[in-house]
Amino acid sequence: MGCNDQECRDRVYLPSQQDGVDVKDYLLKYIEREFPEAKDGKNAVYSVPSKFKNCGEKQASLAEEVVFTRLSGLVDTTRLDGLWMTFFHSASYAGHSFRNQRVGKLMIREHDFVIFVKYKGRYFVALAEVKSTYDGTKAINNVNVTSDAKVIKNNKRSAQHQLRDHMEVLQGVLEINLNEHLIECFIMWPFLSALTRDPKQQIIKRWKEDSNLHVFENNLSDQNSFNQWFIDNIINSTGISENHFITLLNRYIILSCGIFVDEINQGMLALLNKEQLEVLTDDTCTRPGRGPLVVHGAAGTGKTLLVLRKLEQLFKSGDLNAQNRALYICYWPGIRCDFEQKLKLLGMDELVDTSRFYISQTGFLLRNKKVYKHIFMDEAEAVCLSFDGTIITKTLSTIFQRYHDGNCTITTCIKCNNNLSCAFNDCESIQRCVDKKWGELWFLVDINQASLFLPKHSPQVLKTPAIVLNKVMRSTGYIFNIFKQYYSDPMPKLPKSVLLNMNLNNIQHGHHILGPPVFWVNIEENKTRETVANVIIDLCATKGFKPNDVCIIPFLVNDNFAPKAINEEIDNHFVENGYRPRGVGDVESFINNKAVNDFLISWALRVKGLEFKVVLMVVEDGDFDVNDSEDRRKSYIIASRCTCLLILISPKSVKHEIDLYHAMENYPFSLQYA
Repeated sequence: MGCNDQECRDRVYLPSQQDGVDVKDYLLKYIEREFPEAKDGKNAVYSVPSKFKNCGEKQASLAEEVVFTRLSGLVDTTRLDGLWMTFFHSASYAGHSFRNQRVGKLMIREHDFVIFVKYKGRYFVALAEVKSTYDGTKAINNVNVTSDAKVIKNNKRSAQHQLRDHMEVLQGVLEINLNEHLIECFIMWPFLSALTRDPKQQIIKRWKEDSNLHVFENNLSDQNSFNQWFIDNIINSTGISENHFITLLNRYIILSCGIFVDEINQGMLALLNKEQLEVLTDDTCTRPGRGPLVVHGAAGTGKTLLVLRKLEQLFKSGDLNAQNRALYICYWPGIRCDFEQKLKLLGMDELVDTSRFYISQTGFLLRNKKVYKHIFMDEAEAVCLSFDGTIITKTLSTIFQRYHDGNCTITTCIKCNNNLSCAFNDCESIQRCVDKKWGELWFLVDINQASLFLPKHSPQVLKTPAIVLNKVMRSTGYIFNIFKQYYSDPMPKLPKSVLLNMNLNNIQHGHHILGPPVFWVNIEENKTRETVANVIIDLCATKGFKPNDVCIIPFLVNDNFAPKAINEEIDNHFVENGYRPRGVGDVESFINNKAVNDFLISWALRVKGLEFKVVLMVVEDGDFDVNDSEDRRKSYIIASRCTCLLILISPKSVKHEIDLYHAMENYPFSLQYA
């Protein structure tokens, strides 16, 4: 898994917790949230990934799909009411061998299936290796590669060795003896008959000496037969202790759902929720005739992080290289600048180009003639802000053209080198070009900030997501609970029937960290600048916050919030030429060249996609109308920039409008520095 520091392995990264939280405590709550128990007598069956992903040779992939489908089908059986099961498909791992001749040597293996079951207070763990061997005794659709007795025997031996190697590693994890038989092991043969012929041509049971190790075609061909096998061989088995069960479940969650966030804090672990994992494992784009992948998600659901993770995944698999480059596109310069920094930290900046698109002028990628295997368009909703339909059409057609030319190998293809000829709604004909594997084409959309149903020229392709991210990971519980209302109900004056067409999915808080309360500081009459400066001084000079972690986001920009004005106010409290916090107004300069005493002052949209530990949301009297859709959207944007401490600086009248549930607390410290 790659982390050498024990403290890193014991910590989970959350934006709201700079140093992470304890893995064991977080995993328990993560499992409760992502894989909840069955309710009302129904079954709860989960898989990681949530959908079957084709991989490897065709017949082998088809065999694994049969097993995946049968395991998933247990959710509907009425014979096991209250069943909880989570299974992991193709989980890779590295572990040390404990066999005498190679004790301590590292092995990298991949499980076909690891199955965790809870039923009526008992716990079960099973490993399953899948073989696609076909003996030709029964006609099976799309299965035509038959194997003779020698190949079948070799595949059996191979599967037994794989299970033995897996068990060696788990023996070390659990510190158990292999003879204890706590984990059930099976070899599944979806296309192999349970009966065979002996040398005398008599029909006999295949490998009956192996007891219940093998699961043949007769038990996998239909769901009812599989359900009975599952009851007989797993539910009626010895089982495993709860402690061992939890230890192994935690292991496979980290292996399958965890990523290391090296660009944030080296070696620290992040756990992806199921929706995020689905984005990374989705294969919509890789098969001809499919794509693009459209992902909707509110601010703070991890859209940009997932692009980085996917690029890293492509890089490690060899699908991102000098011949197969990637392009990252966004609208606001701040997020582009931040993304470029992260690419450098991950060592991929030479393979990934970045570009901005525009809403008021043509010429997108005019000076860049390259073609790309992979293209990711972040903040795609911003293109809809253009009032000129031709700009939208040309922007998206250029994206499709560069993607097509970076993937299609047919020199006579009518779309090849036909720059700007294909409109964005012509993508299906582009995708019909045949190639063995197409690259990634993602459109990431913040539906709340888009209001896609309103602009006249909104492209249909952005309105139909394949995946929706609805778990907000960036914000603390206090921030999320106060400002969620502005996402869920962005336009209170509109009839409910109209709001139903907005595709605004209900958002949830993605973790259990509440964080500090949201604090409020009262603005006395005509003293906005002085109040803001006093809060900055208190945070940075007496409370130990680093200026770099602080961002002031005024609701409406005016002369009070010019960096020069704020800095002059701060200077009034310090000795001449002494160290003091210094406000910076240029986002790109702040990201690239910030000094240790710099903090950022910016309007809301300029910091879209960025995050800060401390945000000062400054709203002057008369600037906020709780019934205005733009004001509600802007307040959510500002709050969603904050990962930890949010401070509202406003008159009482504004505080009462924003804080509907009276959840904010008065700032508890003195601000008198005069």
